[in-house]
Amino acid sequence: MTATAATPLGQAEILIVDDTVGSLNLLGDLLSGAGYRVRAAQDGRMALRSARARAPELILLDVRMPGMDGYELCRLLKQDPQTRDIPVIFLSALHETGDMVKGFSLGAVDYVAKPFQPEEVLARVRTHIELFRLQTRLEERVDERTEQLRRSECALRHSQERLRELTRFLQDVREGERTSIARELHDELGQALTALRIDLAWLRKKCGEAGGLCNERIGAAHALVERTIESLRRISEGLRPGMLDVLGLNAALEHLARQFEERWAIACTFQADRDEYDLDANQSIAVFRFVQEALTNVSRHAGASHVEIRLEEAEGRLHLLVQDDGSGFDHRAPRRGFGLLGMSERVSMLGGDMNVDGSHGTRISATLPLTTGGTR
Repeated sequence: MTATAATPLGQAEILIVDDTVGSLNLLGDLLSGAGYRVRAAQDGRMALRSARARAPELILLDVRMPGMDGYELCRLLKQDPQTRDIPVIFLSALHETGDMVKGFSLGAVDYVAKPFQPEEVLARVRTHIELFRLQTRLEERVDERTEQLRRSECALRHSQERLRELTRFLQDVREGERTSIARELHDELGQALTALRIDLAWLRKKCGEAGGLCNERIGAAHALVERTIESLRRISEGLRPGMLDVLGLNAALEHLARQFEERWAIACTFQADRDEYDLDANQSIAVFRFVQEALTNVSRHAGASHVEIRLEEAEGRLHLLVQDDGSGFDHRAPRRGFGLLGMSERVSMLGGDMNVDGSHGTRISATLPLTTGGTR
């Protein structure tokens, strides 16, 4: 097609199909004299083979021919992907409107009645060759643009996949760091504070009889250590909930809801339709972090008095819902925070999807595919 589109108009190749030798010679001389390259065929089958072997830029086709007539040949040409785009002009002594309509319905671009005027034939031939070449160039440009878009789309998908892999890697690294920090806080700092609490309790007992300022100061220090241990336990649980590894997801979420309620004085209920779900370790921590981030958003932005957390299994998928009765937000306005984005990315990496509705309070829902025999 590219070579054809670059060919000068006068060198276009035209296939003439007519069973009358006189008509073939007359049209051939007319078109050759105008600078066109001409091929001739005296019956439909020969014309079909010629067009399939090397597609011309235009076919001049007689209607009345023995054996395969022009209508049948046009129908076969338009059915073949190799030849269907070649413009066909019927040349016929049939002048009835029905004959012309039939020709156009089969895909012809024009209909010239015999006897024809040479100038008319040359004008119509030139017009349809120009249109054919314009269409060909347009299709080539569309194909080029489509290929560019396809490549851009492939590159974008590749970039998105690489970004998702990087996000997954960063999530794993972050969870590993959280686990390590939580363990060090529990094992090192926690033990030191526990030992200090024991020593302060011993000192307070020994100084209890004497009373006075010394006993008061020891009591204050003991209370401070107690509060520090409690804060340390809360921070450690936030970094890596040990209950998630020991007792499972439901117990960890129930404990998280209770902690949230105590800390923020916002009623928080947790419901699940079964004791445990078939989730692997990555899915369990993703669900826990999802709920943790949702509750953080509630405490910061919602102004809510009640939060509901619900887990349900249906059709091989886990359905997760966190809903509050707070102020909500305009769901049409763009969200700039990274909290919802991080939640969505966690769910997407595990093959799930997430929806947010802020029209009546805030409703954040997600679905995840359940594993079969995942590692716990």
